[in-house]
Amino acid sequence: MLNLDQKRSVGITLGIVEDELKRLRQVLRQGEEESLFSHIEDDLKPEQKRLLDEMIEHLMEYLIFLKQFFDLRHSQKNFILSGIVKATSVYLSVQLEEVRSDNLKGYGAVTPGLRESLDPKFDEMISILRQMESIA
Repeated sequence: MLNLDQKRSVGITLGIVEDELKRLRQVLRQGEEESLFSHIEDDLKPEQKRLLDEMIEHLMEYLIFLKQFFDLRHSQKNFILSGIVKATSVYLSVQLEEVRSDNLKGYGAVTPGLRESLDPKFDEMISILRQMESIA
């Protein structure tokens, strides 16, 4: 029913859905989560978590069914860790470039001295990311 390009498109989308469902399931099971720049507060009751986990399981079953029914095995991506490291390093470097002091002018006046205190740290971080990319 699907041509090869359609299979790829559906397969990629379903792969994204799978990844996000796995992440959601992990957060539900873990509860609260703290990182440097965010905090997830666990405001769900055990019964709510159980129901959500069941719903995620049903969605995963749909993904399995759709993969088999539409023969989406060719859209399955095989990832190589070195490729993930390279792609992530490049992506993060671009993200850091986007918040350099010159680019922050669009959000308001940039205070004197920001370039000297912010940009060198970003330069160091980008340098490390480039080293990671070259190692992989």
